[in-house]
Amino acid sequence: MTWDLTLPLWNRLHAASPEALDDLCRGHGVDLLPNTAPRQRGAEAALRIRCARVQDGRVLVADLLWLQAADSQVLYTVETSHRMLRPGQALERCTAQGLPRGSAHAAALVLLHQLLGQAGRVLDGIDEGLTSSMRSLRSFQRTVGTPGTRGAEDLTEVDSHLAMLNRPLSVLLESLDDLERAGRQLRRSVLQGSQLERSHVDALLAEIEGVQRRGRFMLERQRFHRRAAEETVAMSDLNVTKVFSVLWAAFIPGTALINWYGQNFRVMPELSWEGSLWMQLLAVLVLTAIPVWMVKQSGSLR
Repeated sequence: MTWDLTLPLWNRLHAASPEALDDLCRGHGVDLLPNTAPRQRGAEAALRIRCARVQDGRVLVADLLWLQAADSQVLYTVETSHRMLRPGQALERCTAQGLPRGSAHAAALVLLHQLLGQAGRVLDGIDEGLTSSMRSLRSFQRTVGTPGTRGAEDLTEVDSHLAMLNRPLSVLLESLDDLERAGRQLRRSVLQGSQLERSHVDALLAEIEGVQRRGRFMLERQRFHRRAAEETVAMSDLNVTKVFSVLWAAFIPGTALINWYGQNFRVMPELSWEGSLWMQLLAVLVLTAIPVWMVKQSGSLR
């Protein structure tokens, strides 16, 4: 299936199945399958580019087959599912930059710019998600030790959201690597002769490299935030353990005293002593205070 042709040397195709792709290869007389040998000497092989864009708050991911050769030869793109390229935007960009409309390399340049811009918008959405999760995490940390302390279960949603971001980030980094490979292929073709100036392609590669650095930083940030969430949950569980440890230290002397006088000994002369009750209560208080003081001195209650 052929979609609208906005630029003269851009042939925009669609194949929803491998059979449809084979039909396109035979119908157009070109090899659109990636990782295969070029048909002609000096021609470029088809590339598979993983694309991502935001639509209605969702990230759409699809593969785009890309076949670009000489400047005078048609640029072929095959979209396998979602529509990732927008012809109107490509034409506007080509006109705004004063690029030759009769150049296949110029069409390839504006289309790669378009895919890169869509990847940048996906990164913007991920950045907003990371910022929102970090705010929730800091809010949780600020309430620790206060009357408004929340349970670790309140971080479940934050941890789940951070875990979900790993998949789109990985896909996005893969997409940027594919775009870099397509950009370098375009640069090789331009060096062999083209109406397009090499500086335009160099600027594109520089932009791709910048977005790649941002994507890798975002991935490290996501991992850091997730480790922080896991450590916060662990600290919350540790605080619960501390509470039970102190309670155990406080109640064990009284429990020992009850067990002692519950043995039903025949002779227990201290029961008839004057002030025996108060002496036993004082002993229990001392035995309670000593382990609590030792736990506090060790720093475990901080």
